[in-house]
Formats: sequence, structure tokens, C-alpha cells
Amino acid sequence: MNIFSYVLLFLQLSLLFFSSYWLIISFFGLGKIPRAPQKNAKKRFLLLIPAHNEEKVIGNLVKNLLDLDYPKELYEICVIADNCTDKTAVISRNLGVAVLEHTSLPQEEKGKPHAIKYAFENIGNKLTEKFDAVAIFDADNLVTLNYLKEMNNHLLNGEKLVQCYLDTKNPKDNFITLGYAASYFYMNRAWQLARYKIGIGNAIGGTGFCIDTQVIKKVGWTARSLTEDLEFTAQCLLLGIKATWCHEARVYDEKPTKIKASALQRLRWARGHWEVCFKYSARLLLRGITKLDFKAFDAAVYLLSPARALLETSVWIIAVIGIYIFNQNYFTLYPLWLFVPLLFLLYTYTVAVFRIDAEVKFSKTKALVAFVFYSISYIPLFLWALFTYKNKTWIHTEHTKNISLQKQQ
Repeated sequence: MNIFSYVLLFLQLSLLFFSSYWLIISFFGLGKIPRAPQKNAKKRFLLLIPAHNEEKVIGNLVKNLLDLDYPKELYEICVIADNCTDKTAVISRNLGVAVLEHTSLPQEEKGKPHAIKYAFENIGNKLTEKFDAVAIFDADNLVTLNYLKEMNNHLLNGEKLVQCYLDTKNPKDNFITLGYAASYFYMNRAWQLARYKIGIGNAIGGTGFCIDTQVIKKVGWTARSLTEDLEFTAQCLLLGIKATWCHEARVYDEKPTKIKASALQRLRWARGHWEVCFKYSARLLLRGITKLDFKAFDAAVYLLSPARALLETSVWIIAVIGIYIFNQNYFTLYPLWLFVPLLFLLYTYTVAVFRIDAEVKFSKTKALVAFVFYSISYIPLFLWALFTYKNKTWIHTEHTKNISLQKQQ
């Protein structure tokens, strides 16, 4: 073996670790779903909705939240009209909810994390005096009516940061939205539920998450990356506060139907992921080792997942070049007898998840193909994001799916 072979062997060993790690954990997502003990309504909630020019969808979400199966005196709704130039604020006020209008100064950065920061600063000490928890939604969402009942159960169970099930509002629109939906079904069970069942930390996913106000007071809201949810999760873990998972309540999120819009949205997510990775992965890994905190170690492994995707792609390219150009077989750890069964396990698991968790009927074969395409198409986005992660330009994703929760279900 030459130096090149040893390098490739090391890379393959790294990939074997990542692949085995994810696969083993994913199997804990199967079986019975643990539920927080049922409790009487007690916790007081503030429901925050950051919204930038969302007049087409904001009304249905506000009406949806007003109908939640929870005592009306125990929750309030506040829309953050963030640099809006349409009727988002007017529609929200006409529906009887509070509105905070936020206009950024020319030199200020724009985007969701800054809008949330503005709201917390304006609410001030009243946040902890008046509310026990804050739930954050995107303006295009729809939410199952049991959401606050389930969050109340989890909070009274001692949990401090809870993410609900992330579903897709428009999975059957086209091949692109089906790819999003398939990816969410897989991650919700293979990654989120699995980790909840074995007691390691989850991750909040941008919408539908609930935070104990004492956590906000302790951690603060300093997340400014393009994936403020992932950054806040890391910040909490460094203080020993883990996120947990609620599989019973769902939030439906509208996904782009155009290739360009999808690419721009996921490029933003990829850039944010790299930034959080560079900023927090080493600190989480150190905490995992020095404090024997497996939750922190697991989070560090997840933050390195874009690197894993690029590494795996590179290994396969190098190996194929070695075979067809240099007539050298570099598949020392990934022979077909190992690779094919692993691939079969992954796709069998994925199809099983579609059958278990999907609320709408669709072709499982088509969904699997969409899932594979969605995953592979992330590779060039991760690569481009690696070199441009400091670009924090927030590109708004337009939402137009104006439907009620009743039509969604």
C-alpha cells in the first residue's frame, strides 16, 4: 500500500464510523412511541410568529392557533411583522392578535433571528413574569390542535426545549416537495424520535419548537446564524440543556415547488450549518470528552454531517478513478458485499417510515426516488456553502399555499 492508499483507508474508516453510528441509532426510532404523562392545562404560552410579507398565508395560521385545544386564557399570539410592505400586520390585527412591527436600520442584518431578538427585547421582563414558555412558528405553518396540550405535558414532565413533529404542508405538489416530505419523514423517526427514546439530545427545527422562558433568560437569544435553530440547540447543550421531541403534535411547513427556490433555501440552511459547525463542534466535542456528556458528543457528530457527505462523495470519486484510470482497487472497506446490504437496510427502513408516519397517500417508490434525489442534490450545495458560509444574506422564500388546517388534514 502507498501513501494514497493509507489516506483513503483512513477516510473509509471515518465513513464506516459515521455510517454505522447513524444506522445503529436509527433503529431505536422503530417500535412504541414514548409519550409524556397527560397533565391538566397549567403552563402559560406566548406564540410568536416572525413574518415577512406573508399576507397570503398569515390569516390561516392565526385562525388555526386561535382554535387550539387549550384554555384561551393560558396563551397569547403575537405576530412579528418583520420589514413588511404588505398587509401582514393589518390582517393579523383584524384577527385580534398582538402585532410587533419591526423595521431594520439600513446597516442592520435582516432575517428571522433578528426579528425574534427584537420581540424578546420589546417584551423584556414580562416574558418570564407572564409566560412559562414561548412557541415559535413560521407564518406559512399549520399546527395540529393538540399542540399546546402536548407541550404542556412535556414541560410539566421537566423538559425545557421541545420540538414537535415536522411535516410538510404540500407533499403532493410535485417531485420537489415530495423529496422534502420524504426527508422529513425519515429524519423525524430515524434521527429525532430515535434520540428521544434513548435519552440523548434532539435538535429544534426552525418552527414548531417550544422554549421554557427560564431557558431564554439563562441562554439569551444571541443566535444570529442562518440556522438560528441549530445554533440555539448547540448553545443550550453547552449549558447542559437538551432539546426533546414530541411525536404526537405536528406542524405543517410549506415547501418550495421550484428548483431555484429549493436550492436557495437549502443553500441558506447549508451555510448556516457550516457556520454553526465551525463555531460549536469543537466545543461540543470537548464537553463530550471532558464531562462524559454523550449528548454533546452526538451533537458534534451531527454538526459534522455536511463534512461526512462531502467526504463520502470524495472517497467514491477517488475509488472509481483508481479503478478505471489507474487500475487500482481502493475499495478496502466498501466492497459490494458490505455496501449493498447497508444500502438495502437504509432504503427498506425509509420505505417503512413512509408507511408508518405519512398522513397522505403517495407512491412509496416515487417518494424513495425523490428522497434519494433530494439527498444527492444537497452535495453540491454543501460544497458551495463551505466556501460561502460567511454570506449571511437572507433570501425570503415566498409562500402561497393558502389553506386551512381542515383542508390540510
